[in-house]
Amino acid sequence: MIPPNAPRETQDEAAVDSGEDSPWYVSVDPVRRYATLTFLRGSLVSLAITVGAGVLAVLFYIPGAASFLVRPGLSFAALRPIHTTFASAWIFLGGIAVVHHYLQDHGGATTSAERRRLLVQVSLWGLTGMGILVTLAMGISSGREYMGFHPAFSAAILLGWLLFAWNFFRAVGRGFWGRPVYVTMWGVGALLFIYTFLEQHVWLFKGVFTSPIVDLRLQWKATGTLVGSFNLLVYGTLYYVGEKLSGDKDYAYSKMAYALFGVGLLNSFTNFAHHTYHVPQSEVVKWISFIVSMTEALILIRVISDIARMSSRRKGDPFNSTRCFIVAAKWWTCAMLFTSLLLSVPPLNALVHGTHVVTAHAMGTEIGIDSMVLFAAVSWILSEVLTRRTGTDAVLHSPRMRFLILGLNVMAGALIVWLNISGIIVGYTRYQLLPPPEWLQSCNYYVFAGAGCGTALFLFALVATWLRIAFGRNGRLTSPV
Repeated sequence: MIPPNAPRETQDEAAVDSGEDSPWYVSVDPVRRYATLTFLRGSLVSLAITVGAGVLAVLFYIPGAASFLVRPGLSFAALRPIHTTFASAWIFLGGIAVVHHYLQDHGGATTSAERRRLLVQVSLWGLTGMGILVTLAMGISSGREYMGFHPAFSAAILLGWLLFAWNFFRAVGRGFWGRPVYVTMWGVGALLFIYTFLEQHVWLFKGVFTSPIVDLRLQWKATGTLVGSFNLLVYGTLYYVGEKLSGDKDYAYSKMAYALFGVGLLNSFTNFAHHTYHVPQSEVVKWISFIVSMTEALILIRVISDIARMSSRRKGDPFNSTRCFIVAAKWWTCAMLFTSLLLSVPPLNALVHGTHVVTAHAMGTEIGIDSMVLFAAVSWILSEVLTRRTGTDAVLHSPRMRFLILGLNVMAGALIVWLNISGIIVGYTRYQLLPPPEWLQSCNYYVFAGAGCGTALFLFALVATWLRIAFGRNGRLTSPV
């Protein structure tokens, strides 16, 4: 037993050697660190499920593999909603984990009521996640885009978000408007999700469901706002991690930061229109959507460039995976701007809508922008945990990690480029009232599957490393609630 008056370094080493939580854990409210690691673990598990379902789904593009996969009862119709649902869960849970990490420093001690709400939220979402996975695998689905799970699970998801918002605003409500912009983004993002999640379910009303045009308009408007809500979580995460890496606390109060917040919030209510150009609606709506989406893309490039420059590797500094992910997000944002242009210009939209160009846009933004930012956050949080637990975070910034990050970006880039090429060719031949060329169909089976599986391979390697740390011996957590 180490005496209480022993040097701090001795107590730290003893905690590590004994497998107990290190002083970093006990220096903050145990409920806060429980929440941070719990949601981080949930996000990584959701990402693993997303990648696994995506690999199986892409194999259906290969005729021989498809016939083999259907034997145990797998189907593309069941795998796709699993892939999209848990992709959204990965982003939301990852953002919420970062929010709780902020609360470790600035949220103060939790009350008994907060602990009860957190326990209910974690329990609800854990059970709901398992239920959604099982029912979707069984083919039980709503058939809705990005909301493919049965609506019976929606009440539990909504209640969890209400409890999260309650706890968040209780912790930061006092002086809320004087806090950094990322806190504002997180708060507005949480409220925006609750609103849009309710809007996602208006199809349950007979008057909406029996009117296809109204239903389509509302579905894509709600989906666009849903994307806007997790964009606010991700953008807030970018500011927070960038501030921690650079030490510059002024940027989160800058005019540029609030410009992105304002345009991003406006875009949340307008960016759906490039999905509904083909649906009867006002031309004014289309133009507002086009102009706002372009403005957000340009401001976002500026912000990510500024943060990447602030936290960039200085000469002589060792490789850092967190910084590398932020730099990757910068270049992905620049690249995805071109896809946004294609989708937002009405004549070009008519050419490529319903092709793999839309798939490339969705995957490119989720992998290249949202996920790269969250990968930076995961790497940073786990680096802090690992350093306090073992004294070194070298495994997270090793040559192996550099290779995995490079491989992931190369394979994901190849996948997005091919999807755009394929989609543009299909759109053009469709415009000419011709079938797609045979060479494209034969190549698509293997290029799409090969690039997709290659991307998944690097993702699995990264996630496996992070999961081992998140569920490590010293990271073992039991609910303190």
